[in-house]
Amino acid sequence: MSVPTRRILDPIFGQPTLVANGHSKANWFKSGISPYMQKSSTGWLADLYGGVQTGDDWAAICIPVSELDVTEFKSAMWSYYMSATDVVGVNMVVWVHDPNDFDKRAEITQQADIATLIKAAGWNAHALNIATDQFYFYGEGTTGTGLTAGPPNYYGWDDFQADAIFKNWTIYRISFEFGWYGSGTLGEAWVADVQLNGQMIAIKPDRGRHYKTAKVQKTLDCVGGYSANDVMSEDDDSGEGTDWDFEFGGTGRINRVVVVSATTGLTAQLTLYLYSCPPTCELDDNAANTGPLVADLAFYLGHVKLPAMVSQGGPSYAVAAQTIVGSNLPFAFDKPKLYGVLVDGTGQDFLDGTTLDIIITAELDG
Repeated sequence: MSVPTRRILDPIFGQPTLVANGHSKANWFKSGISPYMQKSSTGWLADLYGGVQTGDDWAAICIPVSELDVTEFKSAMWSYYMSATDVVGVNMVVWVHDPNDFDKRAEITQQADIATLIKAAGWNAHALNIATDQFYFYGEGTTGTGLTAGPPNYYGWDDFQADAIFKNWTIYRISFEFGWYGSGTLGEAWVADVQLNGQMIAIKPDRGRHYKTAKVQKTLDCVGGYSANDVMSEDDDSGEGTDWDFEFGGTGRINRVVVVSATTGLTAQLTLYLYSCPPTCELDDNAANTGPLVADLAFYLGHVKLPAMVSQGGPSYAVAAQTIVGSNLPFAFDKPKLYGVLVDGTGQDFLDGTTLDIIITAELDG
């Protein structure tokens, strides 16, 4: 009686890393919040933020490849969640070289705005069709190829596999990218699943340090001005104010908080109370702070005390960091989303409709 053998996959594909350029950003993201938790075998996603596009702004997740023959790369699938419908999707780039002469190399890029690459808001998935003319290439030392470099010269992956020189080359990296557009502003795309040649890639960070910055903006109601220790939010109607929500996609330690407003001359001294679940304390603008309540203590993380806001002739700002005595930083958090209550300790009379940004930087657990 024969015993079925289990296929053992060679470690051809390595640990993914993130890279970004220009206005774009790339961060590791892990969340138990829908819809992000619906995909990814590890629970981690690669958060690729496109941002302002000037032609050289991009974010990517890069997967090392151990000299896989071009002719042996035959399939790829990937999924990604997009914050909004955009002009480009998350496209694949295959990086190849001559295994005997590293001066000869090329990047073979899938056109990011092709019709078959879905660009809609929400979850998208793409399965590579190697016969579809969707790739162009740039490189060095490519003399002898029967293909022409650069768009609008598009080819199928099978054309590279049959080419006089590329068929003898090997793959050293495969990346999935978001950006490279000439104008406009792109949102975010979270890469969740990648399968290459039938092998699932573990999307997760290595054990080094990883940082995430979360920013929330509110237009303050502030009608009538604040008294000392009043809550600051967007609505002073009873029960209409909301907390400041910060999504980090993982757990870790907060080490920096910045508050900034375009309004000049502000000198308020603010305190940010942070919770790992939505608090039940007062959230309405211009109402006296009641937190932390006894009912909220189980998920109360602590507070960040910012120094008085200052202005150098431009925006008003305050920075709290772990190097500043009295800031209460750093401190740990145990949920991927934090809920903040901002309190004005001095009772400064902000102008009605003042816009305020809170920016938190955290070091995430690997």
